[in-house]
Amino acid sequence: MKNAAYPLGQLATLIDGVVEGDRSVTITGVSNLEDARDGHIAYIAEPHLLPRGEKSKAAALIVPPNAKTTHKPIIITEDPRLAFSKVLELFAPERRLPEGIHPRATVGKNISLGEGVTIAAGAFVGDNAIIGDNVIIHPLAYVGYEVSIGSDSRIYPHVYVGDRVSLGQRVIIHGGAAIGADGFGYLQSAEGHQKIPQIGTVIIEDDVEIGANCTVDRATVTATRIGKGTKIDDQVHVAHNVVIGENGLLCGQVGIAGSAQIGNNVMMGGQVGINDHIKICDNVVIGGGGKVYGDINEPGTYSGAPARPHQERLRILALQNRLPQLVARIKELEARLAELEGSNSK
Repeated sequence: MKNAAYPLGQLATLIDGVVEGDRSVTITGVSNLEDARDGHIAYIAEPHLLPRGEKSKAAALIVPPNAKTTHKPIIITEDPRLAFSKVLELFAPERRLPEGIHPRATVGKNISLGEGVTIAAGAFVGDNAIIGDNVIIHPLAYVGYEVSIGSDSRIYPHVYVGDRVSLGQRVIIHGGAAIGADGFGYLQSAEGHQKIPQIGTVIIEDDVEIGANCTVDRATVTATRIGKGTKIDDQVHVAHNVVIGENGLLCGQVGIAGSAQIGNNVMMGGQVGINDHIKICDNVVIGGGGKVYGDINEPGTYSGAPARPHQERLRILALQNRLPQLVARIKELEARLAELEGSNSK
């Protein structure tokens, strides 16, 4: 919001915080500690970072409850990171497109539209679609036939939502993503690769966010499913028949092969690869670049290729780093053994 400004006391009320210091300080922007300027507010997540906050040019700080000694005005909150995210929303609210169907949008027959729906210029919505309240379909998005979109969802430009796909409430799909393209299924024959029809669907549950240029393929006959509250970073691929549980976190360039089953509260670092038809239980963390070739049945943190329990992986890496010395030691022992054998043969 251009030229937005809040007295610190008002800002504290809006984010459920308590002010210590000058409540009248005017906050005109938000920033991190390194780039803060006069009038900006920044946050510190841990008390030991307080000296950095005091040295910064920020006019005020958002701090945790046990960080109360500072010469700057502060807002004390239970969760500074969450409070800071609320401040970001105040200073940079998302601009909402005008409600209604734009004259240059293409809308099919027998569509059910909720209240406050926006379908922008160049967007396409197919026949028999169900669009919930306050849904925003941005310019140049494609929403196929018989698609269902729950209330308060947002479909950004250049998104493809294939026929019969179901999106829950408050789903966010960022630009360039394809939800419900055909799964990668072929039969090998003398005539070449014969395509297997992919007639299933994709079900995206409530409060899922899918990043830019992601692909979530439709199932062969059933449903590819992404559970409630899961957040997916940019450039992630979810293959056909995959089931992902609730509250997952998938970082950039994760690839999940067909028919894998992922439990609840699973976190995957960047470029993790998951083999087809495997199962991963609840409450698993897989470090960046990890490759999972078999089932994971125990909660915990895994890393490496193939993925192993993280502490075990660290022990293996420690041994690998000693390989040059171990090889040299083996050669030394072999030489001594050869010398002893030569002496004994005389």
